[in-house]
Order: sequence, then structure tokens, then C-alpha cells
Amino acid sequence: MPSLRRRARELAGVEPAVPWALGPLLRDGPAPLDARAASGAGDVALVLAPGDDAPGVPAAVLEGLDARIVAAEDADAAAGADVVLAAGWSAAPSVLMLPGVRTRAVLPTGEPAPLAELGWTAGVPVLGPRWLGGTLPPGADPGYAPLPVHRREDLVLVHGEEPLTLLAAAELHARRDDLVFAVSCARPGLVLPFPFLGVEPGTAALAHAFASATVALAPPVRGWRPAAMAMLACGQAVVVPDDAAGRAALGDTGAAALAATPAAMADAALAVIDDLALRADRVRAGFALVPGGWTSTARALADEVRGL
Repeated sequence: MPSLRRRARELAGVEPAVPWALGPLLRDGPAPLDARAASGAGDVALVLAPGDDAPGVPAAVLEGLDARIVAAEDADAAAGADVVLAAGWSAAPSVLMLPGVRTRAVLPTGEPAPLAELGWTAGVPVLGPRWLGGTLPPGADPGYAPLPVHRREDLVLVHGEEPLTLLAAAELHARRDDLVFAVSCARPGLVLPFPFLGVEPGTAALAHAFASATVALAPPVRGWRPAAMAMLACGQAVVVPDDAAGRAALGDTGAAALAATPAAMADAALAVIDDLALRADRVRAGFALVPGGWTSTARALADEVRGL
């Protein structure tokens, strides 16, 4: 028994993974919306998820909204606002129960909606990039842009420690002993079955790596700032895991190859390495998809909020 009490003290203050506001929401339904007409952007409030101190959305995207930030525990302060946005699905239950607002929506931040199968997310407008369920165009943080550096024809970049991409790199190494590998955003002391160069942390070092490699094996597309989008903004040819988010983000753009297995990722990477024309096509498509910066994303978000 003492050990249980000790454990309870350790967990004090930890937010539950399931928002308990779902109980009243499912029982009573969302609060009615006001019938007042839209008048420009109006008063926009952004309610953070429980335990968060940042919205999880690039600040440059939110600037055009001039939204006031409200903590989850103070969500009642957003009552009466013209538009109330939830910063992630964990904040959505409290936003849906707010009275006196004209309209509501969610800015998804990467985590799935908990217990969505119960139907409580139905009808909630989603304002985000395509891979998060919205229609906004992608952007990239400042610093991710083409650089006047030499692109090594033999250099393959692997970003992060995703098992799929690391296995693909091992497959490439087994097939082609002339290739050189660089690994970015990996922990110090990482041991892999192939030699590799480490990439220093930070935007400048990453942008240099993205501009120097011939092809990059990217991790899955997640959140507002997927590594694949930063790579495309730097002019990098990219291979991305073939999952629902990857297909939504890149499936019909021509900017990247999608592959579901290590062997398929290796095939796709070799196709880029051995075909200069294909590589150029991918780079041009990447620039068209992610021109850099967040200006077009912010403008599109402001338009969507005004149209709610």
C-alpha cells in the first residue's frame, strides 16, 4: 500500500491522456452556437490543450489571426468570442462546450483525436495542412532554403532514427558500397550497421545537409513541421514512408517518392541517384509545393477563419 501512495504522489498534476471533458460532451452534446453573422475576422481565441504552454502551430501562421491565447484551465475566458479554435484535439472538448461563440474549429497539432470512434469529432471544422485533415498549403521555418553548396552525387541523408529509414539505408549500403551516408537528428553514440557522418543539430546545419545530399530518406510526415517539407524547401529529393499522412501530403504532387518497405525505399532512392532528370523534376515539384516560409499558409488560414 505505501508504494501505491508513493506512486500516486508521483503522478499528481499529470494530465490524463483522455480528456475527461469528453464525458459531459458526449452526454449533453456541444453547446449551441450563436446565430450572429460573421464580421471580418472578429474576436479569435485559441484554447491550448491541457498541460501545454504553446499552441503547437508556427507563430508566423497565427500572427495573421491576431488570436488571443487561452489556457485550457481558463477556457471559459473564451466564451463570447467570435471564433474559438482548439489547439489540438485534446483542447477540442472544452472548446465544443463553450457557450456564446459564433463558430468553433480545431487546429490539429499532430496527435489523433482521442476516442474519435465515439463520434464527438464529427462536424468539427479542421484547419491545418492536408496531412492533418485540412487544406492549408505547407510551409517551412526560416533558414530552410536553397544554399550555394556542392551537392554530392554519392551522399544519402537519413533523418532521425525511424526503423524504416535506417533499414532502408542499410539496404542501400549492402547494394552500393560507393554511397556515403549522413544521419541527422540522431542521438550521440548511435551505432548502425554502416558507416555514417553525423550532422550537427540546428537549422543551419540541417539546411546545409538538406542542400548537400542527392537524396534524403525522410521520417513519416507528422505535425506542422515535417522534416520532409523542410527538405523540399531546400531543394532536396525525398523518399517518404508510404502511409496515410504521407499520401495526403505528397501523394499527388510529384515532389517525393513514397515507399512502404526498406527495399522499396532503397529502390526509390537509387532511382533518384541514377537519374538526374528525375531528380530535377522532383526538386522543381518540391519548390512548387513548399516555396519556403509560412506566408501562404498564414494567408490561407486567415481566409479559412474568415469563412467559418
